[in-house]
Amino acid sequence: MELNISNDSVAERIESCVDEFHKIGSIISGMGSMSHPVPYLTRYSIIRACGTIEYGYKTIISDVNQDSQTEQIKNFINKRFRNSSMNPSYENIISSLRGFDNNWAEKFKTEVNALEYPTKVKSSLKSLNEARNAFAHGGSPSTSFLNVEVYFGDCVKILESIERAILD
Repeated sequence: MELNISNDSVAERIESCVDEFHKIGSIISGMGSMSHPVPYLTRYSIIRACGTIEYGYKTIISDVNQDSQTEQIKNFINKRFRNSSMNPSYENIISSLRGFDNNWAEKFKTEVNALEYPTKVKSSLKSLNEARNAFAHGGSPSTSFLNVEVYFGDCVKILESIERAILD
């Protein structure tokens, strides 16, 4: 996966997730896709992917101009945003960006809509969140491991769009 993220901690988290997906894919391939542990590996992958995207979007936003932030501002951002729990939905990302700067939100929407397949990317983000929520609320997500990998790759494009929107 080609990665265009300048935030080092976000890039490392994405790369770690991708590496883990390669290992899980090898395990599934070795056992067979109908093997009993596959749904558990898939559910783990859903949580891992969604958590990585949530971490990424919050970290990219929180780290902007961090060196020039006062300790009080850093504490506020950490408590109210970075360390809060929030699904990384398209709507939540826009709302978060708008909370910092309306222009960031508008630039982000422009960046996403300029992607080669913006509807697919938004759909992948929605599907990943829906799968995570289904599992978190006691359900059984019906998505496959291969779908999770595709969703994750598309969601990384969302993170790249956030970064372009707020750093330009």
